[in-house]
Amino acid sequence: MALLSVRGLEKHFGGVTAIAGLDFDVEQGAIFSIIGPNGAGKTTLFNLLTSIYTPSAGTVIFDGHDLTRLKPFQIAALGVTRTFQNLQVFLNMTVLENVMVGCHLRSRCGMIEAAFRLPSVIREEKKVRGMALEALEFCGMADMAERAADTLPYGMLKKLEIARALAARPRMLLMDEPAAGLNDTETVNMSSLIREISASGVTVLLVEHNMGLVMKVSHRVLVLNYGELLSQGTPQEVQCDPKVITAYLGQ
Repeated sequence: MALLSVRGLEKHFGGVTAIAGLDFDVEQGAIFSIIGPNGAGKTTLFNLLTSIYTPSAGTVIFDGHDLTRLKPFQIAALGVTRTFQNLQVFLNMTVLENVMVGCHLRSRCGMIEAAFRLPSVIREEKKVRGMALEALEFCGMADMAERAADTLPYGMLKKLEIARALAARPRMLLMDEPAAGLNDTETVNMSSLIREISASGVTVLLVEHNMGLVMKVSHRVLVLNYGELLSQGTPQEVQCDPKVITAYLGQ
């Protein structure tokens, strides 16, 4: 059984078709990569899967739930979290505080309890802090917990965003170009982290331009071109597909 099933997915912006009749399945525990030339529709696809955009047609089914009928926070509560192509980090907060934000869906105390600092709030804050530290430890950043986020180098900010997404305890993590702007050493470390996330039981959807990373970590690869499915298969099958070579290099 597929954890995620996409059928007939379309998105039109006026007369422009960004995603055209897309069908694919993602199995539980897989690292499923989505690649394609610039403007192929990769980030648009992520925005459709997380209800930032409303589809023009089609369905997105996650573990039996139609995501196209839900709001982004409801999708996150079901266990689908994401990172962004352009960093979305609170630079005026500490590393730990940033990751604690990702735990809010797993907290239960409300405004009244917080205002009176009831024992339940103190217990929950301790629990959330522990969850955040666990996510930072997983990403190799526990020793940076009390640092201000704006003092971190770019590569660590990328990992911070991943730690915050993991703190929500997702079943599926959408990663939008996690290796963009990283040097060779940081890219190798990112590859290892993606594998570790998958090994922990979290299904990974990956959008990435670094083909070395994609071919190394992926179980399945889907290729988009102008919003259409161009090819799909194992990394080796996709790499040898003449249509893919033409789309990237020209005829």
